[in-house]
Parts: sequence; C-alpha cells; structure tokens
Amino acid sequence: MAKEKKKMKQPIYAVKYVQALRGGTAHVIEYSDGKRYVTKFYGVRKKRIKEVVNEYVIAKLAQLLSLPIIPFTLVYVPEEFIKNTPELQQKKRSYNPGTHYGCVYIENCMSFEDVREAPPSKAEVKNGNMLAGITVFDQWVNNSDRGTMNVILERLSDGNYYVHMIDHGRCFPGRYEWNAQTLREGQPEYNFKWPFYQWANSLLDDSNELASFIDKIEKLPNESIYEVIHSIPAEWNVSSEEREALYQFLLNQKKALPNIVNNIIKYYSAKK
Repeated sequence: MAKEKKKMKQPIYAVKYVQALRGGTAHVIEYSDGKRYVTKFYGVRKKRIKEVVNEYVIAKLAQLLSLPIIPFTLVYVPEEFIKNTPELQQKKRSYNPGTHYGCVYIENCMSFEDVREAPPSKAEVKNGNMLAGITVFDQWVNNSDRGTMNVILERLSDGNYYVHMIDHGRCFPGRYEWNAQTLREGQPEYNFKWPFYQWANSLLDDSNELASFIDKIEKLPNESIYEVIHSIPAEWNVSSEEREALYQFLLNQKKALPNIVNNIIKYYSAKK
C-alpha cells in the first residue's frame, strides 16, 4: 500500500510592497500571514548567484545552534505582484517570481556601526551569552563579511539591546559564486580581528565561552547538516555535486575549528 503523501505547507505570498532597504536589492514586503519580511530575491544579480542560497543555509544552521538569527521563512512572490510593483521593475536588476528568502523586518533597531564608538556594556546586552557563538560560527561557515553593518541591535522596552546576526551572502570559499571546485580547493578566510569581534570578545568572561561553542558545533549531527543542504529549493539551481561539496566542506571545517579558535584565543589574550 502506497504511503499517503504529506500535505505540502502552503507558502506565504506577497500582498503589499513597503520599501527598499540599503543597497536596493533587499525589499520589505508584507505577506499573506500579515507579517513584513525583508525579502532577498534569488537570481537578481548573476555575480551574486549564491547570495540567497547562503542566506538560507546560514539561517538554518544558526537556528539549529540557537544563535540569534532573525526569524525567517521561504516566501513566494507571484508574477502578478512583480508586474504591479514599479519598484521591482528595474532594467539593471531582474526580479523574478518564485520562491525567495524572507526574514522578519525589525523596526526598532540600529546597526553596530551606529554604536561602535560607544558600544553597549555587557549589562546592556540581553543575549551577550550568544556572542562567543557568533564568533565561532562565523569561522565554521567561513563568513568573510561580519562588518559593522552586518550586526543589528534591537532596542528593547527595558532600554537594553538584543543582538541579531544579518547578511550572510559572503560565506564559504567562493562567497557569492561558490561552486564545487571553490569549496574543495579554495582557501578559507578567517576574519576574527574586526570591530564586532573585538567588542564581542571584550564582553566574554573567559576563553572557555569560545571553546565550549566548538563542542556545540561538533555535536551537531551530520544528518542535520545534510538535511539543511538538501532542503535548498530546487529552483535555486544548486547541483547535486555542489550540495555534496558544501556538505563535505562543513564537515571538514568542524575538524579545523579547534585550531582556528585557539588562534582567536591567542590573539585576544595577547591584546589584554
């Protein structure tokens, strides 16, 4: 007897355009669930063909590790919506209907750049216990873009802040244009000296917070990583070879993490 097919969850779909964000490729759109999502469209720029793929994979992995990724989902933008939205009718960029990446739009927030000269103290950061995790996680996925604009601080009602990770298009060897070859042969970049990491490290009680997160990544089941990679929408054109290469890269990076984090600890210990 054939197994009964699972009912497919109906995707949320775009109903109202709100605004464009910095850079002009991400747009705030209201969807059928009543929420506003920052929408990143797949395939807008050929030289950033893997940008949305990276956003999705990083968000899924961060979610598995309970890191502060903004709530996200796959969203559906109908062809009729694009035709009726002048802001998506651009000659230099191609916005196509289909499945795209959306994360909840947070209004009451600022970038780390806005506070870098006088950043919040440890007592003012609600989720300061996650900062070590962000630092280690970025090395695992080879994030080469944790700049001061790619961390936002949400202002809470009590006057404190909640840190959110955003913008993960430039991850993995090859960044926006990675493929099986760049994942197998490319040299990972380890950027742990940037302003955000310096601030994050200044709030840590000791280096054990960094080391303990290695253990958390190492214990993440390989099957879970595999499932994340194989849940990438088929229409985003990631080949079977590329999916396998990405899977193997993440497993290899697991093994490399102790040495990478040891270098981070040595660097910041020497500065103190």
